[in-house]
Amino acid sequence: MSDALPGRSWQKKVDVHFKLTWLNCLWLIVPLLIWNLVYGPKLTDPRITSDTNSPGWLLIAENITRMAVFILPLLIPLQIEQPLGKAGLAIYIIGTLIYFVSWLPLLFAPGSAWSNSPPGLLAPALTPFLCFLGIALIGHSWTYGVLAAAFIAIHASHGIQNL
Repeated sequence: MSDALPGRSWQKKVDVHFKLTWLNCLWLIVPLLIWNLVYGPKLTDPRITSDTNSPGWLLIAENITRMAVFILPLLIPLQIEQPLGKAGLAIYIIGTLIYFVSWLPLLFAPGSAWSNSPPGLLAPALTPFLCFLGIALIGHSWTYGVLAAAFIAIHASHGIQNL
């Protein structure tokens, strides 16, 4: 009987490790990272890609909050089975689709009126908030939501500096 308890204790440790390693919100960040890695280099408009008009403190703040927003989901458990998590998943999916669509005019019609307007240029900087809001709801993490809002504000400020 004493041998059964340590075995169960070990099994619980393995279960917890599995949840921390695999069942977290980092998986929701992966499509955004892939999109940015594949299509980011294709954006050539200096109003989108340049850092010359932004102060150094803004660029540092943007990079720090970006790293936090993209790494913190590793520590946020997926909680999709609860009502708030289900709503968050819907917001995440819709937000991700809107985010991807916001890039299309800049990629395929860079000379269009939309692609040269402030809303068109800032859309890829603003729309990720829906994805991040979905992640915050899925993980029941108001801290992540606040951090994501700060990142989006800083990221948009960087974009506004270049308009």
